[in-house]
Amino acid sequence: MDSSRNRATAPEAAEESNALTGRTEDLGSAVEAIKGNTHVAVLLLGDSGIGKSTLLESVVAHLRADVTPVRIHGSPSLTNVPYGVLGPFIVGLPVQEATSQLAVLRTFWSRLEEERRATGNPLLLIVDDAHDLDEATAGILVELAAAGWAKLLVASATRPGLPEPLLQLWFEGIAQRIDLRPLTQRQTGDILARALGPQVLPNVAEILWEASEGNPLLLNGLIDDAKSDGTLLQRNGVWLLTRPLNSHGDRLSDVVRRQLLRRTPEERQTLNLVALAEPVSRELIETMVGEDPVAVLIEHELIRVTPSPHPQLRLWHSIYGDTLRNLISPARSLQLRQSLLRLMDSEPTSAEGLLRQVSWSMECGAEVDDRQLLRAAVLASRLHQDDLARQAAALVKDPDLQVVARSVTARTLFNTSDYAAARDILEADFAQGLSVAVLLTGTLMWAAVQAALGHPPAEIMARAGALLAAGERLAAEHPEDAGGILAATRERYATMHAMVFALAGEYSEDAGGAADPGPSGNVLEGAFKLALESERLLVQGKAVQAFAAASQALESAGAGHEELYFLAEFLVARAAAAAIHGGDWKAADTLLAGVTAGPGPNLISFGGGVHAAHGIILLYQGKAAQAMTTLSAALESLRLADPQQLFALTAAMAFAAAAEVGAKDKAAAFLAEYEAAPRAVSRYLRVLSEMEVVYGKARLGNYPGAVDELRALGRPHGDGSTAGLEFDSLALCLALGDREAAARLLELRPGLEGPRAAAICHYAAAVSTDEAADHLEAGKACEDAELWGFAALAYDAAANGYRSAGDTLRERMALSQRKRCLDRADSVAGQEEDAATDALGLLTRRERDIVALAVRGLSDRQIAAELQVSIRTVEGHLYRSYAKLNVKGRDQLPGVPTS
Repeated sequence: MDSSRNRATAPEAAEESNALTGRTEDLGSAVEAIKGNTHVAVLLLGDSGIGKSTLLESVVAHLRADVTPVRIHGSPSLTNVPYGVLGPFIVGLPVQEATSQLAVLRTFWSRLEEERRATGNPLLLIVDDAHDLDEATAGILVELAAAGWAKLLVASATRPGLPEPLLQLWFEGIAQRIDLRPLTQRQTGDILARALGPQVLPNVAEILWEASEGNPLLLNGLIDDAKSDGTLLQRNGVWLLTRPLNSHGDRLSDVVRRQLLRRTPEERQTLNLVALAEPVSRELIETMVGEDPVAVLIEHELIRVTPSPHPQLRLWHSIYGDTLRNLISPARSLQLRQSLLRLMDSEPTSAEGLLRQVSWSMECGAEVDDRQLLRAAVLASRLHQDDLARQAAALVKDPDLQVVARSVTARTLFNTSDYAAARDILEADFAQGLSVAVLLTGTLMWAAVQAALGHPPAEIMARAGALLAAGERLAAEHPEDAGGILAATRERYATMHAMVFALAGEYSEDAGGAADPGPSGNVLEGAFKLALESERLLVQGKAVQAFAAASQALESAGAGHEELYFLAEFLVARAAAAAIHGGDWKAADTLLAGVTAGPGPNLISFGGGVHAAHGIILLYQGKAAQAMTTLSAALESLRLADPQQLFALTAAMAFAAAAEVGAKDKAAAFLAEYEAAPRAVSRYLRVLSEMEVVYGKARLGNYPGAVDELRALGRPHGDGSTAGLEFDSLALCLALGDREAAARLLELRPGLEGPRAAAICHYAAAVSTDEAADHLEAGKACEDAELWGFAALAYDAAANGYRSAGDTLRERMALSQRKRCLDRADSVAGQEEDAATDALGLLTRRERDIVALAVRGLSDRQIAAELQVSIRTVEGHLYRSYAKLNVKGRDQLPGVPTS
């Protein structure tokens, strides 16, 4: 009865494996329930494409030798036909008895008995798409199951859900209900690793997970389409996204077409209207198509309603939008647009609504006002929708507005690191405006582009003097506004000055080395001065103060700066540098998580920097093998977009990591990358890169001058004004075995901040005394700071000391601790999460469901309502879960973020 399994091709088998990712527990529960004596049915419920049918087939495959499978498939065309889907089983039934439940039951059972006698195994009725069953058929199936004549394995969409008779089995406690959840981000990563290999950039999994919303069918469609059109490709063994996802490829289009075929004409028109105009007023759509199709689509979770005083509709799966729009002909799209506009009494108020309306108009060839085009171009560029931004900007006709439009185009080029092309556009308009607004347009981006191209701050500001001259010219031409014009241009010049010096990390080194002490003329200038102060403090070894200054800059800068859309990421990078230098890994992770929480395209532009930062953390912690892999992947991402100019730093760190693990060929390749790349814009990062390169060369051997060179890099002025840089250089010297570095580290110790400096100086103190007990304490301090490499060095020295003293017991203890640290250094990313997962394995399925909801923040009452159980039941399960997991309450449950 089950021959479909033999027809599976290799790709289908791979897709099934993908769909079963994260479903192992569900599979086990279903098989156990069918084999057991407690339940007569297993009900698999979930959204369309979530993997119900695949799981159903896997359950059948596991039970094949023990059951007689009989398949029944729900059909939307037979939903209102009593016993319609049972037609193949009751063909011999006289017409006059076709509506008799008893007659149908007798005939159906007779046919089933023939099947059962042929195999000798119990009957298993397999019902797919059970939401399309008619009530009469559902009643027959329930009769058979309740009587113990057969067991049921049922798959159904959550909406509209199971027919009442089947649902009643669950209410009575004789059916096992399994609700299939969307895939987690980690499970999405597992699918990608299985489909593409282990070298997949983390942001790829994150973007695909967000786009698919954890739906395996949509995920597989996105992967196939992205590979086909070159959006997802492999470079140097690393899979990455080269641009935002195209969500109207062949696979996704096929999925959407099949969804549309099941809908009525009125429902299809509703979906088209929502796709073309989303977010769109519910009242407006209901005026056009009526309330019923909207209600059906909401119930079936194809569109959703935003909670607001004026409810708006949007597609349930956002990636359906491009696909649906691509399936609508331009003529039909224009017709729908005109129909909708006749009923609209105002323009969209949201940014998304404006972008959709302008995009829709351009697709139809309709005329759009210049100012609306420009607003859309600016918004699109801010959201990294570069193609839409360029298309809208290119259509602007007003000469004055074209200057702003060209600056938007330059910004989209900056997004992809095409700085030369951005410069050519901005240079033509720089200091050329006939009004102060036009004169200032694009000036900050112009300065950022000059910095990205490697021009020093003094040179940039000398050329920026043309802006002041243009302001004076404009003031002379408009004496009535002269004061305002001169003030605006001077303020912009001051902001540019603060920005280019902050980007370069060049601060005044006279009289205490304070950054420009003058008052800030505006928020941006103040933020840049704080960023520069942060870098000055970092170079001095004041990591905690540097982090506070960068955090203050981030807070004061706010958001929404049209020209400096990258300001927040720039300031995050400065704050993260301080946190990483100081060894505050939690603060660094929190900052980086804020970048990855942004929209998918933002991850493509800035994701490389995030991966680089994670790689540097791993390297500092002593996890060189992991660091090399992470930094190597970051380099591939930075080749596409590097707005923070981090490529050279990343290549240097990757070289040091490869040298650390003895990967000579990879080290040579990373060194070549570093030497060919433009140096980092920031002076601190440039010096740090040079240090890591020297360290890597020493690790590879035959580089006798490494220690002297590192010391020189740490003291560029020959004095103690750069204690932070010197600390970095001496830490590398200490790692190379230079014992003399310990004495200087202890001299610097009182002025250094952060757990990393404290732990390494603790080790330096132990090196100075060379007492086994001191090394043991230093090892513990380095462990606490998660510096596994230095901890292993300290424990190794302790073991040697105890060995010399003949203390075998303490020697073995130190060696055991050394091995633990080396194991942590060599551990694979995610093993810590595996431990939490293993702990959760102690719980029953119901306990895990309740714990999962508790982790999401639901109260006991909300959990009870969600799972349709009593509050007392929830409290009991949580109490037993706490005991099994050895925790005291909700805040300690695995997966609960700590404050």
